Amino acid sequence: MNRDLMEEYKKILEDDIQILDYEDLRYSIFEGPENNRQEYQIRIEKIGETFEVYMTADRAGVMGKYKFKDIFDAFHQFLSIMQDTILSNRKRVRDGDPPEYPCQLWDK
Repeated sequence: MNRDLMEEYKKILEDDIQILDYEDLRYSIFEGPENNRQEYQIRIEKIGETFEVYMTADRAGVMGKYKFKDIFDAFHQFLSIMQDTILSNRKRVRDGDPPEYPCQLWDK
């Protein structure tokens, strides 16, 4: 897949994130599996012929990796993990537990 197409895909996903107002979450889109890693970060990467979607845990270890041939299936999983992250951290805050990391989305 050529670089221009990957940039187009990245722009589409970033636009979806902006529309959903999820920009404050920790995420990485096609940065390379070892680049810009953070704890509790949602990531999407192009590895060979597949798209991998996963979240990092504490110490940036990998948690629950999904592999897709279709980019739009990967986008759906990526955005679903974002929503799950918001909901689980809102519940943690509501119940008096610490969230994974500070983010204004937990308070909405």
